[in-house]
Order: sequence, then C-alpha cells, then structure tokens
Amino acid sequence: MGKSCFIVLAVAVSLIICSCGKKNDKPGADSSVQIGSTAPDFMLKDVSGKNTTLSSYKGKVVLLEFWATWCPPCKASIPDLVELQKKYRDKGFTVLGVSIDTDSDAAEKVAQFASSHGITYPVLIADEAVPMTYNVMSIPTSFLVSRNGTVISSYKGYFDDYSKKVSADIEKHL
Repeated sequence: MGKSCFIVLAVAVSLIICSCGKKNDKPGADSSVQIGSTAPDFMLKDVSGKNTTLSSYKGKVVLLEFWATWCPPCKASIPDLVELQKKYRDKGFTVLGVSIDTDSDAAEKVAQFASSHGITYPVLIADEAVPMTYNVMSIPTSFLVSRNGTVISSYKGYFDDYSKKVSADIEKHL
C-alpha cells in the first residue's frame, strides 16, 4: 500500500476513532482479540527507531495501550498509566504504549509528546497492520497480556475507576 493510500486509510480510521472523545463504561467490549487467546506478536519501532516486539516482553505482564497524541481521553489516561508503570515495574510489569499517530514525523512528534507528558514506559509507533490485527476501532484501547503471552483482559476507552480496575487485574497475574 502506498503512502498516499495509508494517509487516506489513516484519515478514515481517524474518523471512525472519533468516538475516543466519549468515555466507555463497558471495558473489553467488541474486541476481536479474545480473552484467553495468544496476543498477536508484532514488530514496531520505538520512538528512537529501535525495533521492538511484543514477544520480547514474554515473562512480564504487559498493558498494551493503543493511543494517539491528539486523543483527549488518551491524554487523560497518561497519569494513570505512568502510575501503574511506577507501581508494578519492579514486579515484572510494563505498559507498552502503541501510538497510532500517522504524520510523517510521528516518531519525533510522539517522542516530544512523551517527554513533555512524563511518559516513563516504552512507546512504539504503530504501522497500519497492528491496530487492524487487534481490531482497534476506538482509542484508547488496551489489552492486558500475561507473562506467557495470553490476553487476560481488554479495556475500551478511559473510564471511571480505570486505574483501580486495571490494578486489580494486574495484581491477579503478577
């Protein structure tokens, strides 16, 4: 797929994702990645250009967070994600942010955003395939992945008691 087709696709997906402005009180709804299934592996570049795979985190509990710099609920969730990372990182947990920003300078833009917002967890830049594989239709959308790579839970949107719910799920699997 050419770059112009990707941009058109990204705009179309962005229009669909505009539901990101709403809170969703029903975490986990409508995901094609099933609870109990193996999380699809991928290789994406982090904001510094280093290739990173989901499978390289095997042995850790991972909160895979799909988000974008332009999404208000995504921005609102950052303090909770930073706190979860801080609270559980020494126990074998990490947040893995996957930005769906599509600008030609997305890596630089996302790196600056991460720095200015105090993001302390790894941030990757999505390609067109990974969000589709995970059937991400709105953001933020998160998947909690066990130490052995199994999807434990999924969360759609940023909702009241997000941190409390995710913390409880993390603690069950550490």
